[in-house]
Amino acid sequence: MRLIPQPKSIELYSETTKLREITDFEITSEIKNDESYELIITSDKITARASGEKGLHYARVSLKQILKLYDEIPCLKIKDEPRFPHRGFMIDCARHMFSLDELKKMISTAADFKFNKFHWHLSDDQGFRIELESLPELTEKGSVRHCDNFRNCKSEKEYHGFYTKDQIREIVEFCRYRFIDVIPEFDMPGHQSALLHVFPQYTCKGTAVEVKTKEGIFKDIICAGNLEAHACIEKILDELCELFPYDTVHIGGDEVPKNNWKSCGKCRKIMLDNGLKDENELQCWFINKMADYLKNKDKKCIVWNDCLKGKGLSQELTIQHWMGKPQKSAKTANNGQKIIMSPFMPFYVDYPYDMHPLRAVYSLEPENLRGLNKTGKRNIKGVESPIWTEFINNNSRLEYMCFPRWFAVAETGWTVKENKNYKEFLSVCRKLSDIYKKNGLNVAPEEDWNPRISERLYKTLSFFLPKRK
Repeated sequence: MRLIPQPKSIELYSETTKLREITDFEITSEIKNDESYELIITSDKITARASGEKGLHYARVSLKQILKLYDEIPCLKIKDEPRFPHRGFMIDCARHMFSLDELKKMISTAADFKFNKFHWHLSDDQGFRIELESLPELTEKGSVRHCDNFRNCKSEKEYHGFYTKDQIREIVEFCRYRFIDVIPEFDMPGHQSALLHVFPQYTCKGTAVEVKTKEGIFKDIICAGNLEAHACIEKILDELCELFPYDTVHIGGDEVPKNNWKSCGKCRKIMLDNGLKDENELQCWFINKMADYLKNKDKKCIVWNDCLKGKGLSQELTIQHWMGKPQKSAKTANNGQKIIMSPFMPFYVDYPYDMHPLRAVYSLEPENLRGLNKTGKRNIKGVESPIWTEFINNNSRLEYMCFPRWFAVAETGWTVKENKNYKEFLSVCRKLSDIYKKNGLNVAPEEDWNPRISERLYKTLSFFLPKRK
């Protein structure tokens, strides 16, 4: 028998059953991990055993997939537990927003494959998408850009929108029911054009900043030495903490051009007062300060691995590795820091199958980070696959890019590597893809999953060229 993700062990019996629901639920202290479970199907009953409700939920998820795949339900015993505690997917709703119905569709599908973290990217250079009571002008003005001028996604129409607090709470509750934690991201100090458009005084130069209409890395960032800017950020974090009742907040830290910091008197003073030798250490100081603020609210923080460019970053922060020198991420894991693996190649599913084919996504081994020792491997917290939306502005494209590649990410996050087998995975992936297509999910057709090498270069180049009108 084969499922996605593949359980740790399956013992098949000779009988089948017509039962389709769990008849006995058993809470037991014999099962230690709160996500672990046993599912026992016999001819006269179906039993789920776990240490609590979370494990029982995953037993239901496995049974649900068995019912999808098999007309005759085999009698069996599954003993299962996840390989990693963090099994995440990220949706960028700053560049382009998606309706609550579409988000629920994506979340529900991810839950069917035992994902347990939804990283929700809600602010960036191209828009601020959260209703705030303390800073209503940020919501009103920061959520609007003049047009879409992304390379493969253009429109002359004004783009605007944000999620109300009630809508955010609705998504959080939808996820809670599926045992998915929602991790909001407020990226800082870079990727902040929307905030700086409303509060240009929080830049180093105090000059006007526009909400950006295209992709890129932009020079205007939050002034690390501006204490009023710090107070503004703290107000935003206060409301995020109220909206998202989980223990983790993502505070970004990626792609931070620091030229303006070099000539800023306020930044130089912070560096002098704190003995910081360069702007990379200043970023670490800034990130640590914001993380300490959140720690006082009983929140942990995740940051992108760009923050490792400087010395002094708090060891309490979890590092999300996406690009850059793997040795730095490995070294900090070897020294005890937690790491989430989100390698650009091949986990960034906003890039075409020609760049990141299904086979490559499935083959990624999280513990193969260059320089990782035994201690470092124990500090790999899990995996996460982002979908950035500079080039995605509709539901159909969002679903096509994610599925079935997120099926592969799910197996990497849950299944021990000894139980992974691409050929077996592919066989079940075909069946499940057909089932989800019939239920209205725009799964990419199989001919797109693993393009021939002879086609991949041309199609990859085509992706990076602007579309002709």
